[in-house]
Amino acid sequence: MALNISIEEQKQGVYVVKLAGELDSDTYMMFQDKLRPFLVESTEVLIFDMSGLRYISSMGLAEIFKIRKKMEAYKGSIVISNLQPQIKKVFEIVKALPSEKVFENREEVDNYLSAMQRKEIKEQKKETEW
Repeated sequence: MALNISIEEQKQGVYVVKLAGELDSDTYMMFQDKLRPFLVESTEVLIFDMSGLRYISSMGLAEIFKIRKKMEAYKGSIVISNLQPQIKKVFEIVKALPSEKVFENREEVDNYLSAMQRKEIKEQKKETEW
């Protein structure tokens, strides 16, 4: 089965990566190639919308882990939303991602990102007050 990947900029430094199909040993290289340009310091958050992902193999999971590690090295993060039940089960089994970064839908993601931005603004204000 094929993997369809679309990437749209939600705002500067925040990208939504929509996956549809299967992320496995046949498609992980395409996934890797498509995401490579976004694994840079200017990318703050990659939001993986997995509503169309029907299957993920260990190779697919490995790629997600590599992306997360690379993003953390740049002080960025990944967020996962809209997991299909079978995909959610795989992540639960391997205890792959912190539960606070897996969201049911885009609205929850947006609320999370807004809260993180408000927190950052408060911290910046505290620093300038001293």
